[in-house]
Amino acid sequence: MLVLGVDAGGTSSRAALFTVDGAPAGRGHAPGANPVTLGMDQACAHLTAAVQEAGAVSLPHVSAVVLGLAGNPGACRALAARVLSPLLPHGPPVRVVGDTVTAFAAGTAAPSGTVLISGTGAIAAKITDHEQTATSDGYGWLLGDEGSGFWLGHAAARATVQALAALAALAAGGPDSPESGGSGGSGGDGRLVALVVRHLLPEGAGEDPVARLSAAVHARPPLALAELAPLVSRAAEAGDPVAHALVTEAAARLASTAARVHEPGLPIVLAGGVLTSEGPVRRAVEDLLADAVTAGDAAGGAAWLAARELLPEADAQGLHATFTKRPDRPSHRTSRAAPSPHRTSRAALP
Repeated sequence: MLVLGVDAGGTSSRAALFTVDGAPAGRGHAPGANPVTLGMDQACAHLTAAVQEAGAVSLPHVSAVVLGLAGNPGACRALAARVLSPLLPHGPPVRVVGDTVTAFAAGTAAPSGTVLISGTGAIAAKITDHEQTATSDGYGWLLGDEGSGFWLGHAAARATVQALAALAALAAGGPDSPESGGSGGSGGDGRLVALVVRHLLPEGAGEDPVARLSAAVHARPPLALAELAPLVSRAAEAGDPVAHALVTEAAARLASTAARVHEPGLPIVLAGGVLTSEGPVRRAVEDLLADAVTAGDAAGGAAWLAARELLPEADAQGLHATFTKRPDRPSHRTSRAAPSPHRTSRAALP
């Protein structure tokens, strides 16, 4: 007996097949499948590819399915029906939930709590009995997503172009030069500036780096700025004060986002590429959110939710870590079972 779990966001789609007792049976990966941002046809193609790669020949043996999808709920339900109706014509009912639900399930077996996600975008969600009941932020790059990969990348690009402009003014003896009472630049020790310039201008900065950097940024899709987020972490680890300040600010904004929906006494799960990767942003958030746990594999979390429909609750609780262990890691040490009535995990929020 098999279960199928899917976690699909704006940048990637992952499908995982397991036996009901947690043995991996297949995995699939494809680009994002958000039907709102990518369009229904492209989202359908990507989601289909992920599910088929996980094990097309095994699909007739699937007994439960949970899909965690990012995007408008109605569009997500339509996407799930369009993809799975031909693949599972006589299959079990398909449960479609938000990707916040599967991300939460990837970090804890508890039914209720908070998940804080920072990837390309950022959102916090209150989860009640494995359903999303409230959200904070998640407004997109134009209106919010504070502390996200895009937010970090955008801040890094701004800091870099401002530092380059200050250096140009210094060279010209302009108002930013020390001789004119200026600061002489605000690029920290230069590590972040160098990393950003190398990434965006691999052929060199040329005679007018400010104009070239600006042109390079505007020539790319806005969300491509999220690619700069790892550079902020690298520079911060190396001691760049500007990068360190950006990390500190991102963590504070993410913690504030979580605080708006968190119920004290319930677990809090950190998810998304910014918060599941080892690095200064994750550490800074963990310093602000005591006892937060890091999500494991979200597709495995979706598969675990599917298995819960077929298993006694005690068995499902015991298998949680097996389902949510990341396939590229030997163990998922940060996953937690549901708290007992006598001991509650707390997240200290500002």
